[in-house]
Amino acid sequence: MFMEEKIEDLKDIIGKNIASYRKLAGLSQIDFAEKLNYSDKAVSKWERGESLPDVIVLKQIADFFGITLNDLSGYNVKKQKSIPSLKKILQNKILATLLSVGLVWLVATIVFVVFKIANLMPDFAYLAFIYALPVSFIVCVVLTPIFFKQTKSTQFLLAIFESLLLWTLALSICLSINNLSNIWFFMIIAIPMQVLIILWNIFRKKKN
Repeated sequence: MFMEEKIEDLKDIIGKNIASYRKLAGLSQIDFAEKLNYSDKAVSKWERGESLPDVIVLKQIADFFGITLNDLSGYNVKKQKSIPSLKKILQNKILATLLSVGLVWLVATIVFVVFKIANLMPDFAYLAFIYALPVSFIVCVVLTPIFFKQTKSTQFLLAIFESLLLWTLALSICLSINNLSNIWFFMIIAIPMQVLIILWNIFRKKKN
């Protein structure tokens, strides 16, 4: 009886701490559940003290919030450093991605200006901006899995970036060809590649 009461107390403490840390991180139950690859119903049960995550999941939760298991099972939630920094870290990652894409467009602008001033194929100088599109999506495809955890949202976003990369690259190649009658061949080639991207993302989703 004593042990059962202790377990119930532990459930309540951990549940309240999970809810507190989640709210400090500015996450809804659905957002938090998605990041852990669990249902929001499971998170709701944890926070209400109706069930207790196993040790592996508790460690995953603690690592996500940047705290220890002792912090998670203790009475006081630390408000000072870990959780507020989550938003800042996310903002920094988004800013780093935007800066990388911005650098691509800066280079494209420089190339455009140089080609115009030096009169080097001035009629095709605009292609610097066209090719900046697929290069920008390459940056997004590379940085997204590095900067952000693999959730359903990031996988969907990655699939969009991959598709945009494919079609902007096809467009860039088409506009670079003088013989416009052959443009549609490149677009037709892109169709099965788009199907492969969709199939790959379905496989990746099931694998995770």
